[in-house]
Amino acid sequence: MPEVILCATNRLARRLRQQHDEAQRARGLARWAPLDALTLDAWFGRVISAALLAGEINARQAPRLALSALQERMLWERAIATHTEDGEDALFDREGLAAAAADANELMEVWGLRPDGAASEETRRFLRWRRAFRTECEGGGWLEPARWRAWQLQVQAAGCGRLPATVTFAGFDRYNPQERELARLLAARGVTVVELALGREDEAAAVVAALPDRRAECRAAAAWAACRLAENPAARLGLVVPQLAAVRAMLAAALDDALHPEALAPGHAEMPRQYNFSLGTALAERPLVAAALRLLAVAANPRRIATADFGQLLLGPHWSAAASEADGRARLDVLLREQMPPELSLPGVLRLARRMRDRGLRIARSVGHLETLQEFGARHGDQRRPSHWAMVLTELLEAAGWPGERGLSSHEWQAEQALLETLQGLAALDAVLGKVSLGDAVRLTARQCRERVFQPETEGTPALEVMGPLEAAGAEFDALWVLGMNDDVWPPAARPNPLLPAEMQRRARSTNASAEVQLEFALTVQQRLLKSAPEVVFSYAGAEGDRPLRCSPLLQALPRAGELPMDVATAIEALCGSGRVEALDDHLAPPVPAGERLAGGTGLLRAQALCPAWAFFRYRLGARALAEPVEGLGPAERGTLLHRAMEKLWRGRDSAMMAALGEAGRRTAALAAATDALAAFAERRDVPLPARYAALECSHLARLLTEWLALELARPLPFSVAACEQQSRVDIEGLTVDLTLDRLDQLPDGRRVLIDYKTGSQLNVSAWEGERIAEPQLPVYAAWVAGGEDLAAVSFARVRPGECGFVGLSADDGVLPGVKAVGDWSATLMRWRAAIGAIAREIRAGEAGVRFADGGDLRYCDVLPLLRLPERKAQMET
Repeated sequence: MPEVILCATNRLARRLRQQHDEAQRARGLARWAPLDALTLDAWFGRVISAALLAGEINARQAPRLALSALQERMLWERAIATHTEDGEDALFDREGLAAAAADANELMEVWGLRPDGAASEETRRFLRWRRAFRTECEGGGWLEPARWRAWQLQVQAAGCGRLPATVTFAGFDRYNPQERELARLLAARGVTVVELALGREDEAAAVVAALPDRRAECRAAAAWAACRLAENPAARLGLVVPQLAAVRAMLAAALDDALHPEALAPGHAEMPRQYNFSLGTALAERPLVAAALRLLAVAANPRRIATADFGQLLLGPHWSAAASEADGRARLDVLLREQMPPELSLPGVLRLARRMRDRGLRIARSVGHLETLQEFGARHGDQRRPSHWAMVLTELLEAAGWPGERGLSSHEWQAEQALLETLQGLAALDAVLGKVSLGDAVRLTARQCRERVFQPETEGTPALEVMGPLEAAGAEFDALWVLGMNDDVWPPAARPNPLLPAEMQRRARSTNASAEVQLEFALTVQQRLLKSAPEVVFSYAGAEGDRPLRCSPLLQALPRAGELPMDVATAIEALCGSGRVEALDDHLAPPVPAGERLAGGTGLLRAQALCPAWAFFRYRLGARALAEPVEGLGPAERGTLLHRAMEKLWRGRDSAMMAALGEAGRRTAALAAATDALAAFAERRDVPLPARYAALECSHLARLLTEWLALELARPLPFSVAACEQQSRVDIEGLTVDLTLDRLDQLPDGRRVLIDYKTGSQLNVSAWEGERIAEPQLPVYAAWVAGGEDLAAVSFARVRPGECGFVGLSADDGVLPGVKAVGDWSATLMRWRAAIGAIAREIRAGEAGVRFADGGDLRYCDVLPLLRLPERKAQMET
């Protein structure tokens, strides 16, 4: 037999086969024998299969099933559940415990660890679980991966199976006892055992670069790669990251900025890249798969659906009539967010959806597919084997309109096939699980999708490979950058298994057992990386947030780097050749044409004062954030309800009439106003409030009105309510503004008081100071509508349980409780006119820049993502 190369990873095996084929083609050969490079498990499987076919192994004595990792964890979870006392199960992460138990069992089998009865409580529990696990495996004739490998070694020791003349081990940075035993058995059977030397003979000229933080480190590496490829498009580059999963998204964004800025356009999202990640993402994170999992979850549990998840399903393109009914589904999502609680039921959603469909909303096909989900859940309440559920769930997805009506892209098609394969993989659980419910089958599917790593196929051979240290084995580059070499990462921290005695693991020098083991591993890998390219850059971050970080001690002997390309804009300019990257300060929108009316009223003026871009996006373009579902009523709805109740309470009444009602009469009046307001409010809702919520809201509102009335009757001067919710239209520097005044009171001497109800606790007259007035409603009314001559006070009315009060300004003392007089009332009104007029002129001129005095002013900005503050920060940094 020809030589066999046993590789530590599939990636290395593919790389060696590819290098072999390229070398043969370079020699001009038309045909050649492929290189027999494969992983240890794949080779074992081939040898055992051949021995079984040849009759060298008695099939009756072979294990009936070699458990997969998922099958093994299922058995561990069952063993843990069986031997967990009442009340403890809620305290445990059973999936996490099962993974730790499987790891501990493998350590015992591979490294020969044998804890005794004097071990800790954790170890004693694990040993009980292990006995239950082994008993079930023996009853089924099953072997978990560690014992399956040991059985295969026994077969080798017995002399079974044909062996090659030479076996070469490649990419094993550290051999475990089973791998060492295999090498010994092969040598004992006359096989020549060698180790493949990977990489260059000479070490690279390596330097160490210090970057401010991880983001800067990613941007610097991306800029370095872009500049190198601009100099030599044929160069083969590598980026190695010890903790690749933690920075994958950040690094991918930096690489797109530097190498493929055009990928920002949706049409280029799947364009071929000059880089490739060795580490994929969870299959469950692919949008098409996430939509399928949401559909299955709705069918399995139709009474408990998160509104946010259902909204993503409605807005996504991978279910039902997503294109032809996109507008109707988006409107339905808005209604669900505004009128439904955070947790939905499918029957409730269907009631609202059918009502909106009958009113003309275009969602008929989507409603039909929702009805399919509801009918499916009602029909499948029994338990079945996972293999049966695999077929049923596949049929359900198709019947429910997945994966949508438009054609799939290449990446989406690959994700669809991966999900279908995952569903078929449920059949492997028949032997270990038996019959399960629909909900269990859906949870198993979602779990497998979370655990399955998905990476779309790469077109061609990208110039830049991004990988972890282990995946870099056998790779050779023209230049290499290794990121994240901080002392808390490199060498990796020791991680002994918590279910086994730590000292026993240290003595055995098992995987991750001690700092010494990790140091030895890190030195071996680092030496290999130094031989992967003639030039290597190691980098580390100086800080993470407020936490300072330090360089790995393993890099102390290397020289520090000189100037490196750290600016992505510089890298883009290099890629563009002679072209220049031009920065534009585009802060002007089209001016407001004469006679055009803008929506928003004083909200437009407020947003312009705080940040012009906020006003432009929100009121000129009409963008706004979607509502967040809440139980009962949200803050905005409670504010609306309060205004209606106040209007009903005060209309046609004055302070004398309120005083004459007496305490009991005022409580009755408050309750009547709250009840009427709530009834009128409920009439406008498509989804009525549950009776218990309506009763609680009415009671709360009545108490709040009663508390407010007590404060009103303590005012120094009697008053009458001249107007409630009065609407006006004013012209401010050519800008038409509609406003609604909550309340206008009149004093005995004819002067008037302007009142604006507020339910927040943070109220301050400083909002009316300065050149940019952040709360313009009362100043606008005072300066443009009321005229100011007979104005006694303007004030917020803080209507809040236990905190009711007035916050404002007055012309004289003693007008409102707690409100002090200003020095010059006329000057204040003139200042308001000037400041608000300047803001109005800004709006008409089209000023839309991202300018704000304090980031805290934007905490209620509902178009915050459109301001692109992270990009603004990055531009300021460069």
